[in-house]
Amino acid sequence: MTRLFGIDDEFGEDAILGRLEGMKDVIEQVNKQFKDPDLTTFVCVCIPEFLSLYETERLVQELTKFEIDTHNIIINQVLYDEEDVESKLLRARMRMQQKYLDQFYMLYDDFNITKLPLLPQEVTGVEALKAFSCHFTSPYQPSTRRSAVEDLERRVSTLKLQLEHAEAELDRLEKGKQKV
Repeated sequence: MTRLFGIDDEFGEDAILGRLEGMKDVIEQVNKQFKDPDLTTFVCVCIPEFLSLYETERLVQELTKFEIDTHNIIINQVLYDEEDVESKLLRARMRMQQKYLDQFYMLYDDFNITKLPLLPQEVTGVEALKAFSCHFTSPYQPSTRRSAVEDLERRVSTLKLQLEHAEAELDRLEKGKQKV
């Protein structure tokens, strides 16, 4: 047992008690720091899904019971509603996430909630972290408006597709006339 506390067998009970008393002071000091919101704040990080919401609530309750400040939540991997998303799966996922985002805001209306986007790649490396860190201080804003060039390119692409379909229909009708 004495080796557990880093003490050889020859020291005995008094040495163990002394060591425990020293540890008690450190534990009380750490506990005091954890309970001081000016020194320590716990930031909950989660994703907008049921289990994560449930676990965040359990965590907030436990930390509150121990008087540890938890007035910050980061919701990671949020899909933002962009007008041009055509995937049924992504649309369904966005609706599901929105349901849980609404619940986060309802449960934690007095918390500072920060939403971070789902990115196509991981944020790794110092430069990527520096670039991404701006989203912690100012809210992420998805591109809500495409540029004029993007709008025109999209319209041209749509018109080309419509033209191809019209030409195919015309060819079909012309071949049908020749047979009659």
